[in-house]
Amino acid sequence: MHLQIHTIEETLFEGEVEKIIAKTLTGEITILDGHIPIITSLNGSLILYEKTGAQKTFMLNGGTLVVQPQSRVVILGDAM
Repeated sequence: MHLQIHTIEETLFEGEVEKIIAKTLTGEITILDGHIPIITSLNGSLILYEKTGAQKTFMLNGGTLVVQPQSRVVILGDAM
């Protein structure tokens, strides 16, 4: 799936990932390819697993995660 992570200052990441694990206001969510469309608020860490096998972690003060049709995910965040 294609992921974009943006803050007001910069684009933190853009590329293909296999899995996203994000902390929301109500718990933790895992996004996989083909996930249903959702919009949720973020609060805390964000871990992504790239198709290359690399794992990256981002810390967010808050933000919004949007899963769009056809496996496109956009995160608008407030980086720590």
